[in-house]
Amino acid sequence: MTPDRPDMSLLPHWSDRANRLVWLVLLGLTLARTMAVLVSPLGLGVDEAQYWLWSETPDFGYFTKPPLTAWIIGAAHWLFGHHEAAVRLPASWLHLATAVVLWRCGDWLYGAAAGRVTALVWISLPATALGSFLISTDTPLMLTIALALLALAAAASHRLAVRSAMLLAGMALGCGLLAKYAAAYALFGVMLVWASGRHQNKPLVTGKGLLLVIAACLLTASPNLIWNLTHDFATVRHLGDNANVTRQAGGIIAALQFLVTQAAVAGPVLFVVMLGVLPASRTDHTAGWLAWMAMPALIFMTIQAGISEANANWAMAAYPPLAIWLGGFLTATTARWRHRLGQLGIGINMLASVMMIVISAVGSLGPLTPQSDPLRRLRGWDQLARDLTPELAAHKADRIIADRRAPAALLHWHFYNQPVTVMLFDQDGIPRNHFEANHSWTPRPSARVLALSAQPTPPSIGGINWQSHPVKSDVKISHNRHRLYYIHRGVEPATPPD
Repeated sequence: MTPDRPDMSLLPHWSDRANRLVWLVLLGLTLARTMAVLVSPLGLGVDEAQYWLWSETPDFGYFTKPPLTAWIIGAAHWLFGHHEAAVRLPASWLHLATAVVLWRCGDWLYGAAAGRVTALVWISLPATALGSFLISTDTPLMLTIALALLALAAAASHRLAVRSAMLLAGMALGCGLLAKYAAAYALFGVMLVWASGRHQNKPLVTGKGLLLVIAACLLTASPNLIWNLTHDFATVRHLGDNANVTRQAGGIIAALQFLVTQAAVAGPVLFVVMLGVLPASRTDHTAGWLAWMAMPALIFMTIQAGISEANANWAMAAYPPLAIWLGGFLTATTARWRHRLGQLGIGINMLASVMMIVISAVGSLGPLTPQSDPLRRLRGWDQLARDLTPELAAHKADRIIADRRAPAALLHWHFYNQPVTVMLFDQDGIPRNHFEANHSWTPRPSARVLALSAQPTPPSIGGINWQSHPVKSDVKISHNRHRLYYIHRGVEPATPPD
C-alpha cells in the first residue's frame, strides 16, 4: 500500500491474522447473542412492543420518537414473522456493524492495533450487551454516530476530501436524528470541533465544513421535521416532557450518581480510563476533537440529572468517540501497564457480556436476582392475553380498555391479527402517549367491552354499565411479585354520552 493511495476499504482485512482473531470474537459474540434472542422465554418490553406497533403503520414520525427503529423492526417482522425474536434480531447485528465501523475509525486515526482494540471495546460494553438483546432507539443511533465519526476520520487521515467527508458526516447525523434526537449531541460536538479549531493552521472542521454538516443533517432528517411540523410538534413536545426541569431537582448528588451509573454503561474500568481523554486532549489533536464529540452528551445529561432526572443510557452518544480514543490510548506505546489495563477492562466487560447472554437465554438472573427483579417487566403478558381470551368469547366482546400504556402495547402484540381492538381511556382528554393519541377509547353504542383495572371496582368510563363480579388475572412475574388485574365486563350505553 503506497502512501499516496491510503487504504479506503471499509472492512478490516481478513488476511491479517490479528484481524481474523478479532473478527472471530465479534462474530462469535454476535451469533451467541442471536441464539439467546431466539431461545429466550422473555417477552417483549413495553417500548419494544410500541415500536413494533408503530412499524405496522409506517410513517415519518410517531408520538414519542422518530421513525428509524420502527422501520427496522417492521422490516424484520416482515422477514421473520410474528415472533418476539424477530423484533430483537436486528439489535445484535447493528451493534456488530457499529463495532466494525469504529474499528475502521480507530485504524485510520491511530493504527491497526488501535482499530482492533476499539472494536473489542465496543462489542464488550455492558450497554452493548444489553442493547443486543432489548432493541431500542439507541441501537441504530450508535451506528449513525459511528458512521459520522468514520467520515471525520477519513478527512483527518486524508482518505477523503473534506467537503465530501462533511457531507457524509451530516447525512449520517441526519439518519441519527431519524433514530433518536440524541444525535443532536454529536452535531453539537461537530460545532465544538469547529469552534476549538478556528485558530489552527489546518482545522478538521472549517466554517464552510460546519455549514455542510448542518445542511446535510437537516436535509436528511427533513421528513421527520416536516412530520412534526404537520403534527403539532408531537415528538418534540414529548422530548420536552422528558427533560422537564420543573420536577424536583436532584442537585449535585443526583448529578454525581448519574456519573457513577456510567460505570454500568461502559464497564467500571473502561469508563474511568475513558475520562483520560480530557488531559490527553491538551496535547493530542485527535484526542481533542474526539473529546469534543463526546462531551456534549455527558455534560448535558449530567446537568439534566442534577436539575431533574436522567436515565443512564441517555449519554450513550458519548461512547463511540470515547471508544475510538480508548483504542488509541491502550495501544499508543509498548507500556505494559496500558496493555494490562486494557486487558482487565475488556476482560471484565467480556465476562459481563457472557453473563448477559446466559441471562437472556434462560430468562432469569438466577442467584443474582435482586428483590426488584428487573426482568419481571418482560414476563406474564402472554398469560394476561390468555386470561382475556375466554372472557372475550363469553361476553361476546371484541373491545378491551387497558388502564395503562404497558398492557395496551403488549396486548396489541398478543392479539395481533385477531379481531380485537385494544384501547386506552384518556381521562383528561390530553394525549400523553401514543395510545391516548391514536388508540383512545371512543364510545360505540351498545358495544360489549372488557376493561382492565388494578382495583376490584370497575373504572368510571362514559356511563358504561358494568356487570358485577370481575374475573381476576393473577400472574406471578418474579419470586415475590404478581401482576394482578381485574377483568370487568361492561356494555356501553345505547346513546353515546355528551
